[in-house]
This record gives sequence, C-alpha cells and structure tokens, in this order.
Amino acid sequence: MKKAFIGFDVGGTNIAAGLVSKQGKILDLTSHPTQAKKGKQQIAKNTLKVLDELLSGDVECLGLCLAWPGKSNVPLIGQEIKKIISKKYKYPVYLENDANLFTLAEAFIGQGKNKRVVVGITLGTGVGSGVVIDKQLYGTQGYNPEFGHISINFDGPKCKCGNYGCFEEYAGSRSLKRLAKKYKLKENTGEELYNLAKQGNKQALKLWQEYGHHLGFALIGIVRAYNPDVIILGGQISKAFRFFSKSMNKTLKYKSSFKVPSVKVSKLKNAAIVAAAFVDK
Repeated sequence: MKKAFIGFDVGGTNIAAGLVSKQGKILDLTSHPTQAKKGKQQIAKNTLKVLDELLSGDVECLGLCLAWPGKSNVPLIGQEIKKIISKKYKYPVYLENDANLFTLAEAFIGQGKNKRVVVGITLGTGVGSGVVIDKQLYGTQGYNPEFGHISINFDGPKCKCGNYGCFEEYAGSRSLKRLAKKYKLKENTGEELYNLAKQGNKQALKLWQEYGHHLGFALIGIVRAYNPDVIILGGQISKAFRFFSKSMNKTLKYKSSFKVPSVKVSKLKNAAIVAAAFVDK
C-alpha cells in the first residue's frame, strides 16, 4: 500500500487532483469538469468522484489539501466542500488558496528551495500572491498577503475590488488588454501577445517592455515589506518572462534603495497539487 497526500487544484472549469508522495512527487493525476453552472450539489458530487477515483487503488491517504477558488468562480465555497469531505472521510483536510500553495511548493522543491523568505506571484486574469518564511506560510487562512490589491497608482484604473490602481490592474490580463489598445494591436491575450513577440513584432515587444516596467515598479513595495531572498513568478503571463524581464529588473533595481532579490520563473508543474505534501510541515 502506497502512502500519499491528495492535492486538489479547482477552478471554474476543471477539478484537477493528484496523489503526491511525501517528497512532493506526483504519483497519479486525474481531472473532471467542475460544472460550476450546475450548482453546489453537482460540484460536490464531481469533487467526491475525483477523490474516490484517486482512492480506488491501494492507497493510504495521509491528508487532503484543497486549492479552492472564490465564490465568483465556483458557488460552492471552500469551507462547504471541506465540511462535505470531512463528513464522508476521516482524513485531515486543509484549505488554502492556489497562490499560497504555489509559493509553498516552490519554497520546498522549486526555485525557492534553501531560501528563507520566498515570495510567489501568479500572473493571470488576476494577481495572486503568497509568502513563505522558514518553510511556513505567512498569515492564516483568509488573512494572507494580497499584493494584487495594493494600490500602486491612486489615479489608475478602477479595479474589480473597488480600489484604484491596484497591482492587479498593471500586471494581470486586464493590463495587457489596455496595453494592446495603446499599441494598436488586435491581439490582446497573454498567449497571443507572447506569440507576436516571438515573431519579432515591434509593437508587441514594446508592449512587453512597458509591462515589465509596471511589474518591476509593483514589486518594489513587496521587496521593502518582506526583504525576500527570491521572488518566483507563475501563471500564464509569466511565460513571456524573456520579453519583460529586462525592463522589470531595470525598474526594480533603479527605483529600489533596498537589496534586490532575484526574480525567477517557476519550473514546477501542478504546484498547487504538489503542495499537499508540505502544507502540514
């Protein structure tokens, strides 16, 4: 019988989950549509189906970890599914956001290994964040750092949170749409703009340079607050790192009077699932 943790990375579209060894190695992966529009009962049914599938083999479950999205993406909230799972199974169940788990996995076996203070930033539709200090997540469930909603420009665009000029508005996908309009590009998603830059499109290259400047400026506050040993970027937008890293580092080093940490891109796959092995360390 193999001993393993089970990690879930749930979104509005798919429920992904896997068996994870004590060392953070994925032993098995599976997924199922979330079917979020069908309501809470269907989501719970699908989650339990995935769990039962992973437990169907010769497995001793050491605990479950749920990377569960907010109510805007999935109507069944994290505490509700935790209660449902705990009622059926007697395994320890941990609930965390995906950015925290991303950072935790990076701190143990990724780009933050052997580093004391690790900051993780996920760049996608929004901006997620996590801080790990001495291999422990900083903060508690529901009270973790949310860098994405720190204002870096009070006169900037209004964010969905109601604030103005949030980090997220300068580093998430909405910022790319605004920049694409500025540079007169029809393409406006991260993947499209990345592909344009790979083709040598001058406007796309300028766009990524400006994006890097904004990101570097936003990271200054994080450097001053936490003095991290490393900042690790994940999420879809981070794939374009080679096109924005130079301007990002230039701004970060020029504007910051503090020691500047290295900024790296994650190389881990399924980090939120892998973190199940480390969440109770």
